[in-house]
Amino acid sequence: MNEEIKGVSRRTFLKGAVGVAGVTALGLSGCTSNVQTESTATTKKAFKADEVISCDIVIIGAGASGLAAAVEAGEAGAKVVCIEGQSTAGGGARGVEGCFAVGSRMQKEQGIKIPSLGKLIREELETGQFRSSGEGYIDLINNSGKNLDWLLDHGVKFGEIGSGDKSNPHQNQVFHYYESGAGAQDYVVPMLAAAEKAGVRFMYKTKGESLIMDEAGAAKGVYASTGDGKTLQINASSVIVATGGFAENLEYVAENGINTEYYHYEGFPGSDGSGNRMVVEAGGANNRQNAAYLNILSIKGLPGYFQNGKFSFWIGVAAPYAIWVNEKGRRFVNEDFAGENPMSMAIPVRSTKKTFIVMDQALMDKFTGGDAEAIKQLQDGLDSGEIVSGNSVDELAKAMNVDPANLNETFERYNASCEQQDDADFGKDPSALISFKPGPLYGLHAGYSITAAIGSIKTDNNFNAIDTKGNPIKGLYVVGIEGTMLWANMYTFKVGGTCNGNNINSGRTAAKNALALMTH
Repeated sequence: MNEEIKGVSRRTFLKGAVGVAGVTALGLSGCTSNVQTESTATTKKAFKADEVISCDIVIIGAGASGLAAAVEAGEAGAKVVCIEGQSTAGGGARGVEGCFAVGSRMQKEQGIKIPSLGKLIREELETGQFRSSGEGYIDLINNSGKNLDWLLDHGVKFGEIGSGDKSNPHQNQVFHYYESGAGAQDYVVPMLAAAEKAGVRFMYKTKGESLIMDEAGAAKGVYASTGDGKTLQINASSVIVATGGFAENLEYVAENGINTEYYHYEGFPGSDGSGNRMVVEAGGANNRQNAAYLNILSIKGLPGYFQNGKFSFWIGVAAPYAIWVNEKGRRFVNEDFAGENPMSMAIPVRSTKKTFIVMDQALMDKFTGGDAEAIKQLQDGLDSGEIVSGNSVDELAKAMNVDPANLNETFERYNASCEQQDDADFGKDPSALISFKPGPLYGLHAGYSITAAIGSIKTDNNFNAIDTKGNPIKGLYVVGIEGTMLWANMYTFKVGGTCNGNNINSGRTAAKNALALMTH
């Protein structure tokens, strides 16, 4: 993601998905560069400091959670240093549209009554195969109203309140939209000002390299590198890691079965996995294998979602009538599945060597809708070879380099299901079963478009990093999307804005616990 998309709209993201199926809203941010290939090796190198700095709490990352921690700790009287690898504060918070809360004074003033969230939390846990933290959801909900009021008291500007679910806008009105529609102005500006007023020292273009641990295994600071090539030793009573995930790190991403050859990163710069690496080196339990992703599909070489790419997000949710086949030419999923949760669309792709989304001319015309930019993207894909075509199944199979017998069988079986209005293989909704006609056929080679990796380090409810035996590491906290235990394998966003709500809650909670460890 580049600077042009810092005001990306939740409404824009969901536009077009409604009508296919109900889609709930996002609420994601973190301190987040070209895609990195940093080694997973955990052998620490020796550091010789050019300068030594002492403080009570050092925060690594100035995104949503880092800023929340900085304000909380600074206003409590702690001497706080916050380092940020980029040239400005904000990270992914710049593109987020709002925040979850239950019991905020805004809701009370507007007479908004919230029904029980228990059913939705149950769905979150079930979707994550019960690997997510039920306690964490309860803590988030119980703290959320006070956290939202705290943001209001610090000048964060909110506008309307909604559910974040465009198919059901009046249910669970918990999503507090920023007044301008993005956190760049409404969150980052006032929170940075509040932190600076509280005496927090921000150091930009300063990247955390290695945590400093004492003989008892407690965190006591960080070595950091500056933009001018110096090494800093920042000593502290506690360290709060708010580094925003690892979605730019190809090696880490590949561990989750994602074919990085067809990978497109759309997040803000800085999510290189360095926070995860530092904490794992210090003895923290790695959770990358359970990470959830803010992810959709993309066609290599074509614009991604945030660049108005028609053949990215839209192909997964707005074309449920297409058929998806693997490198063998066999269908492998019910293609309407992503309407329930767009984040799921990239998961079955992990089990294939290649995925092709197939349409005939009538379906392609239905999908592009006569839009000139969409037709141009289609042609660009054909020119690059990432979209192929043929006038028959055999010709398409040859262009896709798949077994023609398999592909013919797939078409025959699928058309039979359409005629019967019963998908005997995968149970696709009959409304999405549309027979394929003779004539031009298209095969779109789909890959991954990822904005964030969520949950890379195991933490407890205090947001302490825990070691491989499940014990908290003293003085080491991991917050925001780096340390959340609320999602596993898939980012579900059943409850609108909870990810950003977690960013605020984790930052504040970690800071409060870190304050108790101050040595003076």
